[in-house]
Amino acid sequence: MDAEGYSQKNTVYTPMADMTLRDCWHASLAANPDKTAVIDAQGMALSYAEVDLLAARIARYLADCGINSLDVVSCQLPGWVEFLPIYVACLKLGAVINPIPPNLRYNELKHILSACNSKVLFVPRRFRKMQYCEMAVRLRKVVDSLRVVIAVDKKGEGSVLPTFRDMVEEDVASPMSRAESDAALRAGRICPDSLAALVFTSGSEGQPKGVMLSHRNIIFAETSFASFFHINAADTMFMPAPVAHATGFHHGVTMPFVMGATSVLLDVFTAASALELIKAHRCTVTMAATPFLYDIVQTIEQGGEYDFSSLRFFLCGGSPPNIPLSQTAGQMGLRVLNVYGSTESVPHMGTPLRPVSDHMDSLALCPMPGIQVRVLDRQGRDVPQGEEGEEVSYSPAVFMGYLHEPELTAKVLQADGWFHSGDLCRRNADGTYSITGRLKDIIVRGGENISSLAVENVLLQHPKVKDAAVVGMPDERLQERICAYVVLHDKADALTCQEVFDFFLTQDIAKQKFPEHLEILDEMPRTASGKVRKTLLRQWIAEKLRSSSVA
Repeated sequence: MDAEGYSQKNTVYTPMADMTLRDCWHASLAANPDKTAVIDAQGMALSYAEVDLLAARIARYLADCGINSLDVVSCQLPGWVEFLPIYVACLKLGAVINPIPPNLRYNELKHILSACNSKVLFVPRRFRKMQYCEMAVRLRKVVDSLRVVIAVDKKGEGSVLPTFRDMVEEDVASPMSRAESDAALRAGRICPDSLAALVFTSGSEGQPKGVMLSHRNIIFAETSFASFFHINAADTMFMPAPVAHATGFHHGVTMPFVMGATSVLLDVFTAASALELIKAHRCTVTMAATPFLYDIVQTIEQGGEYDFSSLRFFLCGGSPPNIPLSQTAGQMGLRVLNVYGSTESVPHMGTPLRPVSDHMDSLALCPMPGIQVRVLDRQGRDVPQGEEGEEVSYSPAVFMGYLHEPELTAKVLQADGWFHSGDLCRRNADGTYSITGRLKDIIVRGGENISSLAVENVLLQHPKVKDAAVVGMPDERLQERICAYVVLHDKADALTCQEVFDFFLTQDIAKQKFPEHLEILDEMPRTASGKVRKTLLRQWIAEKLRSSSVA
């Protein structure tokens, strides 16, 4: 069966169509209350029943504070078990969860909390040497909507703010009676199309945008994803990505409880700690961006007793892994599958578990069940097989729109529900799809469009190059020339533009695609999802050219 048949056989895929995430939680709880729901790297573990008990107490506490259905509850926690009961408490109340990455600071939080009209903020008391309570107190003074600020303290050191422990103590005095609290919880009525989550994009090209997701959006996305990769209640998902990022929130926390599975969370990533957790908990599935995979492969290559035999596959999202990296991982027994999607249209294509043809590219993509995908030209017409166009998708998983941004929403989300990704895509002869770059990631050199990804893929094959990104740099004559940023395997090493030129001569690639300027970095600037911050790279080279011309 080719990929077209693969995607069309489930076009009427409508699982749990009339359910909310609260319904999903209660179904998994009823099915196996004593099963472990979530584990973190600090050694804490909670069963489904324990999570539910904590969530009920949190929900009552918030209800006592006047938090109602569709109020926004913001949560800036790392990968700790406490995130899940807070999330489930929101579902019990009918409130909207707003996960916020821990690396964001005062100005970014002020923007997000104000945009959300957030009523509640959960922060860690301390994480990675950062003291969050002082920042949270400052935010409460300037964000008018903010009523409740809670510190989550792993070490029991105390806090100037009310703590998570205070909320879940059974004997905490409540201004409401139990009956009044229960009535408040029952009043939190929601339906499948109610707003469930506000997940902000990384904001790599401006202020973060609030992506509005309904219960239907999330449930469809996660059940389709699980069906495609054959993930079920028997699986244990290891999640090294932040739980406040779309990858961690959807696939590290939500999908496991929807399927009745177990989540293993990691708050501070190192390859060694990731491999230790995989071994300790016999994790079967993981998903993260390419840099996570790279570090894990490097650590395994350096030797050591790492048992990852329980892991069926590594799902690689954010940006596709290069083929040499995935091949190296495969030789180690670590199967890599490509996953494609966005915060707005949650990963909706992936590398199938079984190839759809004998000649299928190892990182090619097929639509997941119930997802429709097209490749369009700039006039909105379907392009012929083998030609590049914009990837657009349609399914119940496509987001509701951007918060308070109707004009921005209209640019990417058509009235008939098709989402325009802004990504360049090609439909292959076997019906699979390949993502070839970004519409905005095209270098226009002398009137010819050059895909940055095509140049980057060649650079990554150079033996000295660990990481690479290509951007257009301003040029008076050609409009743009190709500027390459690279990170070297050995920082003590050197690489010249002439060496890169000579290497490209051996790669059977058109000369107009050769890098014309080279910048060496210690580390590539990336967003939380692992995507290169190309706006910043363009700024750097433009500023350097301006300063050199002035000099």
